[in-house]
Amino acid sequence: MKRAALVLAALAGCAPRVFVKPPGDPAAGVEIRWWGHSCFTFTDSAGRTFLVDPFDDSVDYPAPRVRPDALLITHPHFDHAGFPGAATEPLLKPPVRESDAERASENRAGPPRRPGPPRWPYAIVRSTGVHTAAGVEVIGVSADHDDQGGRRHGTTAMYLWDMGGVRFAFLGDIGQRLLRPDQLAALTAIDVLFVPVGGKTTVDAAGARALIEAIRPRVAVPMHYGTARVRFYEFEPIAAFLKEFSRVRLLDADTVRFRRADLPSETTVFVPAPPGTMSKEAP
Repeated sequence: MKRAALVLAALAGCAPRVFVKPPGDPAAGVEIRWWGHSCFTFTDSAGRTFLVDPFDDSVDYPAPRVRPDALLITHPHFDHAGFPGAATEPLLKPPVRESDAERASENRAGPPRRPGPPRWPYAIVRSTGVHTAAGVEVIGVSADHDDQGGRRHGTTAMYLWDMGGVRFAFLGDIGQRLLRPDQLAALTAIDVLFVPVGGKTTVDAAGARALIEAIRPRVAVPMHYGTARVRFYEFEPIAAFLKEFSRVRLLDADTVRFRRADLPSETTVFVPAPPGTMSKEAP
């Protein structure tokens, strides 16, 4: 028995280990980049990058060029779970499949088998519940995509996670103005909140304000609104939302760094500049 235990221990020592990046330094915070519509990247000081809700070519913003450690999808609509077409550099590496040729090259015994499921080179979160993505705990909470209990557009996930000392909440395509008790209980002590504001298929300006007042984040970042680039659907522009708030910061660029120690004490709206620009004008 002792000999068998030693052999097993030796084999375990030879097995490949999964190395997780260390926690991001709170002093460095997290860099946020807006790629347009509801697509953002979150990168901490360890180089860990989350990509949330990438869109397909029909949304008409330039495709994000990033290799994420984790991909978060709130719901399977093309403007939140899309991938660029052949005209642009692929956003994500294609899945790796274990082929029959690979099995044969490794001299595996037995008849050829059908290829297994794809092994994506990053973590994918696309459901509610508790997940671990690139060493970070991500909590998914269900929400209605409309104000009719999800009967019109279905549901969307809201994601919560801590990165670089900052607590984030991403509301996806929430369409309900009033949060249920279980949702509100999950959305506590939020530092930075991402909320749709363009109406039509999500909450509108007034609905977004109601959610922000209920959650009381230190920073609110609007998304999913009408701009000159969004042509597949006529969402409301951001102006109506900005009129709802007295504390608004129009950023110089599409990128901003948040450190918890520097966040405002009262809820402030931060508006990234249009992707790829250096402009304070609201999109």
